[in-house]
Amino acid sequence: MAFKREDTRKGITLPGMIDIIFLLLIFSLVTLSVSQATVETKKRGEEGSDFKLPVTTSHHTEKLESNIRTLVYQIEHTDPEDDRSPKRVLVLSPAGSDSVTIPEARARALTDSIFADFPRDVLSISDGQFERTQACRLIRSTLDSYKRQAFREPDLSNTIQIRAAEDTEFRIVNYILTRCSAYGDTIPNIALHTLVGKGSESGI
Repeated sequence: MAFKREDTRKGITLPGMIDIIFLLLIFSLVTLSVSQATVETKKRGEEGSDFKLPVTTSHHTEKLESNIRTLVYQIEHTDPEDDRSPKRVLVLSPAGSDSVTIPEARARALTDSIFADFPRDVLSISDGQFERTQACRLIRSTLDSYKRQAFREPDLSNTIQIRAAEDTEFRIVNYILTRCSAYGDTIPNIALHTLVGKGSESGI
């Protein structure tokens, strides 16, 4: 006995159509917003890649003449008068004495060439190229040397300081943080200070 197959076609219901239209509307609005944000970023050019380090809202500042008690990485412009000049890293160390001030350590770093410049295109180069720069090699070697000399054992008081210009690219700061984290509990603290002027800095 043959059975007769009957196909019943279902049409699109009104509630289903409303759901589809609503989802398409949301998708269009989100896509439009993202597209406009991308266009505005491209129009700004380099300004879209600027990164501002946080600035404290308190009135507490640390004087520039304070003594250095640990290894300090100072990120500043190669030309202090030009905010768009590339950054450089200076390695400031106490050199076995707590009486060394930041200006003295900075002058010694410049005299002894314990500094290196980052390339102007620091944000556009690859990770491999970035890590091969003279500045990154200087950070790695000095951090490893200081760790072997001063931080032989894990200790909660072990601290590395970063003093950076307000517009320092995050890639630079993150590289120092990443290198410190590779030593685990041996370097548990990172003190980050934003340079806000020639004579003071704000602690973060």
